[in-house]
Amino acid sequence: MMLKRKFNLSGLCLAVLLLAVTLGSSPASAAPGDTSWRYLTGGEIISSPAIGADGTIYMGSYDHLLYAVNPDRTSKWYYDTDDQIYSSPVIGPDGTIYVGSHDSFLYAINPEDGSLKWRYPTGGMIYFSPAIGADGTIYIGSYDSYLYAISPEGVFKWRFPTNGWIASSPAIGADGTVYVGDMNGTLYAINADGIAKWTFETGGWIASSPAIASDGTIYVGNWDSSLYAINPDGSAKWRYETGGWIASSPAIGADGTIYVG
Repeated sequence: MMLKRKFNLSGLCLAVLLLAVTLGSSPASAAPGDTSWRYLTGGEIISSPAIGADGTIYMGSYDHLLYAVNPDRTSKWYYDTDDQIYSSPVIGPDGTIYVGSHDSFLYAINPEDGSLKWRYPTGGMIYFSPAIGADGTIYIGSYDSYLYAISPEGVFKWRFPTNGWIASSPAIGADGTVYVGDMNGTLYAINADGIAKWTFETGGWIASSPAIASDGTIYVGNWDSSLYAINPDGSAKWRYETGGWIASSPAIGADGTIYVG
């Protein structure tokens, strides 16, 4: 079995910024909106950080590394994958850090010391973040056109074939249904056992993760410049045309308003 390398951060030459911005009360010298601190990594940071219950900040970089940084900006640890990290890390209920890499592996990392718990190989690059089900199952899409379901112990449960690359994160409904889109323009609703519930065809690539409203309506953006609203049974509810491609995920306000750029 190949062992991955775990490092402490002494002596590393770093080059790209993670910014911490003051939002409210802070030391007297810092006003709201001021930079509290900056942390340099060795490559581009494309995705958002994840923050642990203890305040630790986790982020991936194009230098192949997953970083753990303390709230005071001091380095905690970093873990070296074999390729660029594009996706945001996700934190499991027990604190385990899950992140995908362009090397095709999904990694599970111990939060205390950055050691490897396990890694699971998919057949293609992983661009986006996993989603975690209520039972701890990790769902991850890959550029091999499969959605994978992996147990918290790193054991394969099932994989579901799609018609194109998966370039967005899955979303999980209240009933455990997994929703994911592909670059062929199909949105899939998949039962927790890996069996298809329904599919919905759009007019272009889906690079937007679905958002699910309290009534079960699924909202997803598309490269055909449309925002789609889909009923829980897979039927079309409505479609709204914007002025350009939608690559970001919709957000749902407390009053049900849908926001998308």
